[in-house]
Amino acid sequence: MPYNNKWLCTMLVMLTTGCVDTGSESASGTGAPVAIDSGPSPAANSANPLPLLGSARGGHYWNNFCEGKPDDTVVPEDPRRMVVPGVNAGKAVHMNGHWQDCQVDDNPGTCGELRARVERGFKLVAANGSVGGGTTFNGSSGNPGLFTLSASAYNRLWTTWGFWKRPANFDELAAERWGTALAPWGNPYPLPGEDPNKTNGGSGRLPMALTQLRKPDGTWTGNIGITCSVCHGGKVGEKSDGPGLGSMWGVNGLSDMTVMYADLGQVQPLLASLAVFSLNKVRGTGNITNFQFFGMLEVTGHIAEAGPSVIAVQDEPSTGTEDPPIWWNLGHRVNKFYDGAQVVGSKRIELSFHLPGAPLHGLLPPGSDWDKNKQWIVDNIQDSDAWIESLRSPAWPESKLGAIDVALAEQGAVLFHTKNLWAADLHNPVRQPAAGNGSCASCHGAYSPRYVHDPAFLDSPLLEGIAANITPIDIIGTDSKRLDGNNQEIVDASRNAWFAYKDGPFDDKGNPVCGNWNDSKLRGDRELGYLAPPLYGVWASAPYFHNGSVPSVRQVLRSSERPEVWRRVSNPTPAGQSHVVMGFGTNLKYYDKSNLGWRYDTLSCGPWWLPGVQNCNKPAAETIGSTLDNLLNTGLLFNLVNVPPFADQTVKDRKVYNTHKYSQGNAGHEFSDVLTEQEVRALIEYMKTL
Repeated sequence: MPYNNKWLCTMLVMLTTGCVDTGSESASGTGAPVAIDSGPSPAANSANPLPLLGSARGGHYWNNFCEGKPDDTVVPEDPRRMVVPGVNAGKAVHMNGHWQDCQVDDNPGTCGELRARVERGFKLVAANGSVGGGTTFNGSSGNPGLFTLSASAYNRLWTTWGFWKRPANFDELAAERWGTALAPWGNPYPLPGEDPNKTNGGSGRLPMALTQLRKPDGTWTGNIGITCSVCHGGKVGEKSDGPGLGSMWGVNGLSDMTVMYADLGQVQPLLASLAVFSLNKVRGTGNITNFQFFGMLEVTGHIAEAGPSVIAVQDEPSTGTEDPPIWWNLGHRVNKFYDGAQVVGSKRIELSFHLPGAPLHGLLPPGSDWDKNKQWIVDNIQDSDAWIESLRSPAWPESKLGAIDVALAEQGAVLFHTKNLWAADLHNPVRQPAAGNGSCASCHGAYSPRYVHDPAFLDSPLLEGIAANITPIDIIGTDSKRLDGNNQEIVDASRNAWFAYKDGPFDDKGNPVCGNWNDSKLRGDRELGYLAPPLYGVWASAPYFHNGSVPSVRQVLRSSERPEVWRRVSNPTPAGQSHVVMGFGTNLKYYDKSNLGWRYDTLSCGPWWLPGVQNCNKPAAETIGSTLDNLLNTGLLFNLVNVPPFADQTVKDRKVYNTHKYSQGNAGHEFSDVLTEQEVRALIEYMKTL
């Protein structure tokens, strides 16, 4: 059912009265709107205003709604469907990204079906030794594929790390070297001589990025595949530090997937091909939305149709370095990717790296294989999406990092929602946005219950935490390479892409509305820029900006304090193993609670031939001329001009974040420099509460 004003009015009436619309829509369809008693609004009871502090901690409205309710409870409409042209017109929170329906079965119908989707999605995406776990280019059948490896091969990895015998802490060293935390539980594999089916999978423990495949009947196969957690599994503190802490899904900033592929390629040669195609240049980041690479997935399935357009865009810019997006915010977004290029309803791409048979469809008989493997994605995307959107951010662990200063945080809540950074007396040199009230909330959404229920901020309290503002690039000012890599030429090529919904739905002019919204035919007069993310769990998601170039929240607000070249603090090496490569420190003793970010060392700049310094000159590609720039940082070449990292020192050097390198600039968000020191402190304190 498309959003309309009548639906919104009905919802607003229910929010203030607490009644339930028992409408006639079937529970198996989209479901009638169901009321929530949200309490009094500020206007209704100004003598007892709603609190300034409070947070949904991300996730999706449906999961909160269904908590404690019977399975047959009808699930309401997705509140994000209210975000259409005209929403919040003239309000404090501005929204220029909009919802689109891309599948007919988005709404689960009942709470029971929602729970079933979430359970299946966890097994598929998190894997963790589950039946039905998904792995790279292998679907979820449990059968070994081209990009899986045997446990016996995995057990030989220590021979490539300079050991004479298998170290007792082999599992921990693998996780440290690759920056992928050990799974929160289980995730077994068989050690040498073990039968996995007689040892409950084996007595080894895999990191989150890997899982042992299981057949549909539960049989362990002794084969290991790569999961989504190579990019989307991380760690913040320890499980004992508080609810939701320790190893977790949906946040990263730790992994070096290219190092992992290079290591695995030494024991399983086909995986070496993924090491040659470097998926990241610096630890903790990735080249996640390389459009030319996604085009190659299309070529393998339909070379005659997609091939020419994919070849034509190989001289377009690479999207470069990116920070893996935060999953627990997905349920409060209507657009995804850093430039808002796709709507969240465009779900096919979420399972693209599990696409069965890729990237070798072109070597298989045409027709049924491509169609069958696309259908696998269609059959599974609702489950994967439901689980991802159910994730919630961890709360600030006061017992470990100190109590929140409530009075200061409340000051920050007021500033966040009402401080106009372009007030006349501030003389902000950055161009003022055309809409919104000029506050942080104008772009990032409203969170404080007091402002969420204020009709001057949102059309409905159900829009809490929804961030749908794509800020023009000259205002946000952050590194443009990600945006440059999704230009009109890329857009034109993507019209042939199944992942970009070339098969519809379409608008009244025949444009696929679930495709690439950088297309001038879709976005209209909206300026290109970057999408402001929701800020749930922002304290736990350092580093910041779309490319991970800024270590702390304070430095987001204070541009002059950002380091040029820096390296996050690593864990100490174990006794007697000084040669091993350790990962970034995730224990909360490494967390900077004053500035909200992980501790780091600033490195010196200087000539490349001097020991202990970093070359801070612009890359040769940017200084020699545009021809070389176009050659080295375009299409797949950004990824392919790469020597797989094998030497320990090379692996360690990849921990250094150099903001002078292609796509790694740390400029932008400079409009917040007008804040006073007291205001910065108050905003930081408020960020702890989200």
